[in-house]
Amino acid sequence: MVLWYLKKYGIQRRDRAEHIRKVTDEMAEGWVRRYAQGESLKQVSGGEVSPVTVFLHLRKRGVQLRDKIEALIETNTKHRKTPFSGDLLNSAYLAGFVIGDCQVLRHGRAIRVRTGTTHPAMAELFEEVFGPFGFVHRYPKKSRLREFEWNLEVDLDRTFQFLERDPLEALRECCASEDGFWSFLAGFFDAEGSIQLHRKRGGIGFELQLTNTNQEILECIKEQLTAHRLFSSLRQQTQDPARLGGNDVGIILRLLVWRYADVRLLLERLPLRHGERIAKREIALKLSYRASKPERAEIEAQWALLIGQIKAERDRFVLRAKRAVESKFTS
Repeated sequence: MVLWYLKKYGIQRRDRAEHIRKVTDEMAEGWVRRYAQGESLKQVSGGEVSPVTVFLHLRKRGVQLRDKIEALIETNTKHRKTPFSGDLLNSAYLAGFVIGDCQVLRHGRAIRVRTGTTHPAMAELFEEVFGPFGFVHRYPKKSRLREFEWNLEVDLDRTFQFLERDPLEALRECCASEDGFWSFLAGFFDAEGSIQLHRKRGGIGFELQLTNTNQEILECIKEQLTAHRLFSSLRQQTQDPARLGGNDVGIILRLLVWRYADVRLLLERLPLRHGERIAKREIALKLSYRASKPERAEIEAQWALLIGQIKAERDRFVLRAKRAVESKFTS
């Protein structure tokens, strides 16, 4: 009868443990922080108060409580996952990067992104873009192309579902804004692009290449470049069967930009993050339209030095992978 009247007149029942230990605002705020970091009600209570007491104070402060299954998963997760910030330009960059050279798949409740590389700059970039949101695992393995490489993978939370979109759909959504397109293209270029130095008409010039097997993506990018009055050419060539892991010959496509003004505009506009691409861009932008012979010679020397450094770093990175793999079989 007493409980009925308490409920009828909206009188809150006292926590049974509160007469033993007074819960202060400072204690309750600490519980809120710990619960938000993934601890369970039982862990937060610590045996000093009842989990029910913690529950009531969290609910009183408007905390969104997890269901039992979700709470169990959260409590036993070794590496915490941070939700995506919602930044549109970063999401466009990540979409381009993943479509360019990553695999996206479901792993339980997580969104798993993985790639393989022989370049330390690519490994650093992967950790830079995904590290703030989840723990990046790096492990060596044998590669059919270069004998050994490093695999990188990260498990992200459900706010990264946008990475599961159809590639062409993702690109078109990013093209809704000009900055969105440039961010997507920067991510795609960091994953699949290259900056090449070549000689032409007695001088030198730089060329940008995007290499991929997805013809629809490259055609859509070409359309966007044309809309921005940038000339490009889409070409195809047969791909070495060894790269495909079989005897069948495949087709690979290359989107090329080589006109001086177009190359310069793209390099200035793209928000690149890949260390090697940034270093190459710095040298490429030093080339003036009518560079003198000494200027061209200096740029070629800087370029040769950079290429040598990149190759040496790659070789050391591959050697580390080889030694790591071999140590597993000898230990």
